[in-house]
Amino acid sequence: MTKSLFHDWRKMSPRARPRRWQLGFAAFSVVAILVLFPGENTLLPTIRTMGVIGYAVAAALSLGCAVGLPKPGARRLAIGFHLAFVPLQFLFAFPNPVPNFGIALSVAIVVGLRPRFPRLSLRVRKIWLIMHIGFSVGWLGLSLGMLTLALVGLLADTHAVRHGAYEIFHVFDLVIVIPSVVLTIVTGLVLSLGTPWGLVKHRWVLTKFLISLSIPAAAAVESRWVSELVARTKDPAATAGSLGVALVVTVGCFAISLWAATILSVSKPWGRTRWGRDDSDPSLPVIVTHRRRVAEDTVELTLASVGAHRLPPWTPGAHVDLIMPSGLIRQYSLCGDPADTHEYRLAVLREDSGRGGSVEAHALTRGAEVRIRRPRNNFPIAEAPAYLFVAGGIGITPFLPMLPRLTVAGVPWRLVYRGRSLARMAYAGPLAATYPDQVSLYPADTCPRPDLTALMRTLPDRSAVYCCGPTRLIEAVTEAMPIGCPQGTLHVERFASTARSGENHAFEAELRRSGRTVSVPADGTLLAAIHEVDPAVPASCVDGVCGSCLTPVLAGVPDHRDDVLQPHERDRTDVIYPCVSRARGGKIVLDV
Repeated sequence: MTKSLFHDWRKMSPRARPRRWQLGFAAFSVVAILVLFPGENTLLPTIRTMGVIGYAVAAALSLGCAVGLPKPGARRLAIGFHLAFVPLQFLFAFPNPVPNFGIALSVAIVVGLRPRFPRLSLRVRKIWLIMHIGFSVGWLGLSLGMLTLALVGLLADTHAVRHGAYEIFHVFDLVIVIPSVVLTIVTGLVLSLGTPWGLVKHRWVLTKFLISLSIPAAAAVESRWVSELVARTKDPAATAGSLGVALVVTVGCFAISLWAATILSVSKPWGRTRWGRDDSDPSLPVIVTHRRRVAEDTVELTLASVGAHRLPPWTPGAHVDLIMPSGLIRQYSLCGDPADTHEYRLAVLREDSGRGGSVEAHALTRGAEVRIRRPRNNFPIAEAPAYLFVAGGIGITPFLPMLPRLTVAGVPWRLVYRGRSLARMAYAGPLAATYPDQVSLYPADTCPRPDLTALMRTLPDRSAVYCCGPTRLIEAVTEAMPIGCPQGTLHVERFASTARSGENHAFEAELRRSGRTVSVPADGTLLAAIHEVDPAVPASCVDGVCGSCLTPVLAGVPDHRDDVLQPHERDRTDVIYPCVSRARGGKIVLDV
């Protein structure tokens, strides 16, 4: 029954029916305007006016998104607008509770559209975490202070103390509490959406979010009680009565709820939600719609979703796991247009001496149905004043979507493309024809090796050098980098794992959310130990190349042995790839 309801929701969700949900929100905005429109003797007329203006903008934007959806630009606008509009609707709910329904609708739209936000860097995450903790502690302190004022107003023996307590409470409510609530929720949203915690992936995060929504929704009623108590206690003979008791109980519940949210942040109980478990293995059915030869021994496969839904968005440098009919899983870079979510394109080089994946991929014909996992990007475009791309053979594929993006942005770049022969260099002809001044082809049967050091010396400081190809090419670029471009950054993506170095020793791994500590023997892997407790932790290549098993580190120092982290990222202590990496020291604490 639960599973059936879940699938029924998916059929009706904002992801499946984006236009209808936006039209529904536009209709709700019109109703909210009529309800909030300020008249004579209305409560909080300034906030009502702001609400009317806000919902008028919301109606226009919702109609515009409904027309533009499901285009990526309109989808991103809808997600961004509703995220920003949630805290504003908290403010609009103070004179009238109707905007609370808009809050719920906005949250449902954002969650239903399943936004994928870029992960925050460690430094940025610390900044947002500090702000969130600061605002949350302030909110908690305010709730305790307001509870004290509510008790004083209820129990005070003198009129001056009673009336003064409610007046101070009212000032706190309007001037200090509203900004604290908004800033706490906004910083919490940024942290949840920009970290592996996710907004609906873990039960403790979802519970905190529901608490943060419920308190301001109830506060809209509490605010009217305070206004009434301020007016009532102007009479020296009047008492707070049952309304004062209700205010104490309500504010006490606020404080208890906020303490519960604090405890959840520390203990992180209950594991993943259904959405989180679904995302742990995001396998999607696709069908091969086109197959064409793009070079000797290289075919391009075009994959489209089975059904009417669109494929997940991706960014240049991303790759997907292709799950063959036999069950083999191989990683291939996406080389199409990121703006086109109707289909994916990838190119596969046939390697008869390989492990069989490329041979099976070459046997796929038009109409064949396979499965893929959602795109991951371990090779994104970093910000730089200029770029040098060095591709070897099929290593050209991750660069294909990058070059148009940089060209449109007006950023200088150059591509050096090396291959066995021109006939075996996929996309060489179209690239040279499209970018004749920026692309240099070096087929090995007719051209000597390029002088990488000399090429790098022409780059400005802080340039980015990208390399994808065979190990020998990556090693040559790595050796040339300190001489040719010492102030730049090197980004590499490998076809296969490198030789692992370092002595293996036994250690312990504390799985904080699972509440378990596992032992990792010298001859075992951290991933295998984790899977004994939580088999849902994703893994694909188990060779340190694909990046699917990325796991957050809470304490301890990782011994990085993967081929995912870039050379300038090897000192990171916030993540680990447990299929091959280990711990420096006797213990590491993971967010699992």
